[in-house]
Amino acid sequence: MRKFLTLIMFAILLLPAPAHAVPPVTISDQGILGGYMLDLEGVSNNSTSITAGGDMTGVQVVEVYTATWCINCVDSEHALMDAIENESATVLVHHRSIGETEDPFGTLEGDERWIDLYGDASNESVGMARAPPSVVMDGTRMKVGSAADGESLQSDYAQMFADKHEYRSSDQIESQFTWTGDNSSGEIVWDFDALSFENPSSIHWNHRLMVVEHSAYFPDGGNGLEYYEDVVRAVIELDVTGNNDTAVGGQQMITLPDAWDGDDLALVLVHEWHLPGEDSDSVDSEDEDGGLLSGFLAPLGLVAMGAAALIRRD
Repeated sequence: MRKFLTLIMFAILLLPAPAHAVPPVTISDQGILGGYMLDLEGVSNNSTSITAGGDMTGVQVVEVYTATWCINCVDSEHALMDAIENESATVLVHHRSIGETEDPFGTLEGDERWIDLYGDASNESVGMARAPPSVVMDGTRMKVGSAADGESLQSDYAQMFADKHEYRSSDQIESQFTWTGDNSSGEIVWDFDALSFENPSSIHWNHRLMVVEHSAYFPDGGNGLEYYEDVVRAVIELDVTGNNDTAVGGQQMITLPDAWDGDDLALVLVHEWHLPGEDSDSVDSEDEDGGLLSGFLAPLGLVAMGAAALIRRD
C-alpha cells in the first residue's frame, strides 16, 4: 500500500501545473516610435507615390509574438483586439521562425530582432526568449502568457495601452515616409524628427520598415484560426543617409516579399530607441531550449529518484 501511495505521489508531479499569471513588465531603457501605415493594396503602378506620417501622439505600436500552433495565443489575441478596439493602434504580429516546423510566416530577421529587443525581459518573466503569446506596447511594456494578472486579460491589455510612454504625449516628435513604386518594389524616402528627446544624438536608434500582410489564409495551423491577421512578412533595417541636428532620414530601393495570398500588403515605419550602453544582449536559442528542457525533465528526475528509492527498499 505504501509503495502504491508513493507511486501516486510521483505521478501527480507529472500533471500539468495551472498557468500562473505573469504581470506586465516595463523595459525602461528602450521604446518604439512611429507606427504609421501605408496600404499597398491595389497599387500596381511602379511610379505610384503615397505618403503617411505625422506627430507621434496619433498612433501606438502594439506588437504580438505568436505561432500557428499556439492555442492559447488565440485567447490572447482576441482579448487584445477587444481591449484596443476603439483605440488608435498599429498591430504588428510576429510569428516564430527559429526552430519552427509548422508556422510558415516567421522570418529569421524578425526572431533575431525580437530576441534583441525583448529576449532578456521575456527570459526573466518565463525563462524563454521567444514565448508565444507575448504582447508588447510601445516597445516598453510587455506581458507574456495568456493568464490574466488583473480582472481579465482584456483589462490587462487595456491598462498597458493606457500607460503609454511619455514620448507618445509629445507633439514634438514627427515621422513621415513616402513610397514610390508598387506592391512588389519601390523606393522609400523617410524622415524622423525627435525634438522632445534631450540630446537625441546620444541615443542609439534603429529605423526599420515592417512589411505587413493584413490577412493570410493557412488552414493547417494547429490552433484552428485559419486566417492570420496583421502578419509581419519582413523586417528591413533602413540606412540613415541624412542627419541634421534632431532630424534624420534616408532613402533606399526595396524589394518586397510576395504576399502569402491576395493583394493586401502594407508598410509600417518604426523608430526604435535605446539608452546609451543599455542595448540588450541576444539570447541563444540553445539557452532557451535548455530552459524548456530543464523545466520538463525536473519532474521526471523526481520520479526516477522515487522509483530508485522503492527498488532499494524492496
